Amino acid sequence: MSTRADRLAVGLATAGILALGLGVLAIVADISLRHALGISIVGAVDLTQLAQLWCVALVLPLTFLRESNITIDFVTARFPQRCLAALRATVQLLCAVFLFALTFYGAQQAYSQIAQGDVSQTIGIALVWYWAPLLCGLFLSGSATLLLAWHETQRTLMRTTP
Repeated sequence: MSTRADRLAVGLATAGILALGLGVLAIVADISLRHALGISIVGAVDLTQLAQLWCVALVLPLTFLRESNITIDFVTARFPQRCLAALRATVQLLCAVFLFALTFYGAQQAYSQIAQGDVSQTIGIALVWYWAPLLCGLFLSGSATLLLAWHETQRTLMRTTP
């Protein structure tokens, strides 16, 4: 697989995991302060939700690129390699269509909410900070599936497959 694509996906996943770590720290600090001093961090829930979204959205491209999503292959396990590669290419193309559709319609919804000035409930985080990583993650996941579809198409067209 493309090393540049893999490096980009690993970098994004690392950023997503770091964001989740910061969200966990915010919750731990909130609970500790509430227990020790009786005070709470205003907006801890908003920050944690944002961190979770960043994590999921930024890890998603790596999941698709490395084909780490759950598959059930007991039906296809006995297919000839070229037939299996053709099926995988088709499935990857369908995933790409779905992910790009999610990106497109998500962008429309994001534009609508951002234009209205929508913000998070507690501390008023602009929704662009929620939408940007999600749309980026969906678009890059769609791109990853296109890369995989290309790879599987090449395997289909080869006389021998590894």
